[in-house]
Amino acid sequence: MSKLAPRSRLSSLATAALVALLGLAEACGGTTAATTGRPTDVAESARQTYFTAMEELVGGNYVRAIELFNRVARTPRYLRYSALARLRIADAMFMQDRYQEAIEAYRQFLAQHEGDPNVPYARFRIAASYFRRRPTDWFASPDASEFDQTLTMQAERELSRFIDTFPTSPYADEARQMRAEARRLMFDHEVYIADFYADRDKWRATAWRLDHAATTYPEFVDEAFLWRIAQAYASAGDTSDAARMYATYLERFPDAPRTETARQRLQAIRAEYDLRLRQAPAPTPPAPEPDEAPEAPEADEAPEADDAPEDE
Repeated sequence: MSKLAPRSRLSSLATAALVALLGLAEACGGTTAATTGRPTDVAESARQTYFTAMEELVGGNYVRAIELFNRVARTPRYLRYSALARLRIADAMFMQDRYQEAIEAYRQFLAQHEGDPNVPYARFRIAASYFRRRPTDWFASPDASEFDQTLTMQAERELSRFIDTFPTSPYADEARQMRAEARRLMFDHEVYIADFYADRDKWRATAWRLDHAATTYPEFVDEAFLWRIAQAYASAGDTSDAARMYATYLERFPDAPRTETARQRLQAIRAEYDLRLRQAPAPTPPAPEPDEAPEAPEADEAPEADDAPEDE
């Protein structure tokens, strides 16, 4: 699977989207005050400042763009450009790779503008921000799968939520591609840990890691991987789980080159199990419980008053 470009793809898409929004708003905004340069009210002033900030943003002048957007964001909330300015502040942070700040800014926009038509866009950018914070491969550095994957897990979770909530969004296909890459990275991380245990002959831990990876990320399991799980269980002496994996292998890959070997090993495990059952001693029946003995009188029981000897 080809990986998304570290920066260029999202940045180019973001710039194109912002340019399109700029052109659309210019087309819909009227020209009277804009052409004369004399704003007539707060709304028109906010509009002009917003478009100036957009030009700065598209030009890469992020500090100046954020300064101008903040001016617009302080205008009354009922103004359309006030909400858009808050969203563009988050975009400017995203485009500077300030992803945690961008996430907070997008969440603030969502909290203040729940019914805004840009809610799906903000939700996507939150997920994309998490995705951009995942470990990546760099020259002369360890493979990305060797690093902690907490941020990758967060990205996968946010992307899944976005896809489930907005399955037909224009951003859904890109979100699915991001999620697939995040899941592949987490799968590779599980394999990396399994390799660590295998190098030290810790076969049960190896088998558990591989089995967990296959259960959690089934889309990446192929014939060789399933065979490796079965072999790890067999090396650990865990015949019941080895038999389970050999049976799964035969079910999923009936025409694979190792099918006959898997069938023979499964039959050997079952034959050994049947032999143990035949050789096991018959269970000893429980001994009958003894009859209850009568209660013995108390040794030092005092005589009744009527039985005491009378004085003569």
